[in-house]
Amino acid sequence: MRRAFSLSAILIVIASVASAQPPREAAPSRAGIPASLVTVEPRLTPAIPEGNAGLAAKYPGDVGIESDPDVVFVESFEGSVDEICRRWESAAGKPIMSKSDEAVPGSGGKQSLLLTRVAGGTAGYMDGGNLYRRLRNEKGGYGYDRLFFRFYMKFNNEHAPVHHYGSGLVGFLPTTSWPQGRAGQRPHGDMRWTTQVEPGDFSSWYFYTYWQGMGGSPPRGQTWGNTFEIGVPPRTVAKDEWLCLEVMVKMNDIGDSNGEQAYWLDGRLSRTPDGKVTSYLGKGFPAIGTWTFDKFKPDATERGIMWDDSQNRGVAIEGGKPFPGFAWRNTPELNINAIWLYRYMSQPEQGTSKVWWDHLVVAKKYIGPLTPLNP
Repeated sequence: MRRAFSLSAILIVIASVASAQPPREAAPSRAGIPASLVTVEPRLTPAIPEGNAGLAAKYPGDVGIESDPDVVFVESFEGSVDEICRRWESAAGKPIMSKSDEAVPGSGGKQSLLLTRVAGGTAGYMDGGNLYRRLRNEKGGYGYDRLFFRFYMKFNNEHAPVHHYGSGLVGFLPTTSWPQGRAGQRPHGDMRWTTQVEPGDFSSWYFYTYWQGMGGSPPRGQTWGNTFEIGVPPRTVAKDEWLCLEVMVKMNDIGDSNGEQAYWLDGRLSRTPDGKVTSYLGKGFPAIGTWTFDKFKPDATERGIMWDDSQNRGVAIEGGKPFPGFAWRNTPELNINAIWLYRYMSQPEQGTSKVWWDHLVVAKKYIGPLTPLNP
């Protein structure tokens, strides 16, 4: 599914940007080499936790997880809508937010946040709702070099396709108390990067990633969010049941492409039918694959194609190469400094689309699915 533009471009209007300084421009030399041209040595996918081997296993029902020294932020979605929104720096869509008695089975809480989008909008609000905040570190500044972001969601059965959806881990330099974005533009490595995992038309989950090495696409070389699991069997997005999504990002060392990212669904990485992991990517793994413009096809050996800005057209490239990893940044000051939980709906609602959010945790280590309080 082609994404025409980023939610960031829409929400930058919603946020109070009029009083903010405009984003600074980086010199062209700061732009990264296209990832499809980077050659690295192949590696086996490193071991990484799955299932109930994370922090949540120590805190049944997530009760007390906020006290763990490796936990950075927790949103339980308990309390009023106003109380929830005050725990975030930017909140949009309060007219469609309400409290629900629906809760994740085994939860230590009693409520979740419900966002209901109806035909014609609610009190003039037509979008899907969002929450954004920066992540303060132990030194008093913002940001980390590796983080895990886990939350639960549930979509109602008639939920319409989603244009963009945020399980978003992001980095902006300088940081701002609202989300930034430049639709269709390749970020510079001393300014920003963003990544999330999206449900789209509910046929499958997939990454949607902006960074300085991202590939462009026809007809003009625009850089929309890149994806990395083309050809992998779809992971259908279930409706009317609670889903656990966890996303991890690890920043790169300066001058290297050893940045990583991963996602888990209900505590499990995605795999090919023969067991090769596809939802954990880094320098040299998956060990083989092919690029088609802005899409990476793991476990493929055929020739690829990339958009060449100098020629303003697609050109053939070698296929069957290891994934190059992520050069997220060119300066250590750019890190993982905010989270963005959002649902962007670009088309008028025809029915009623509901999403419930619950049990959000950000931590320095793998979190894993909630351990039931009363098994």
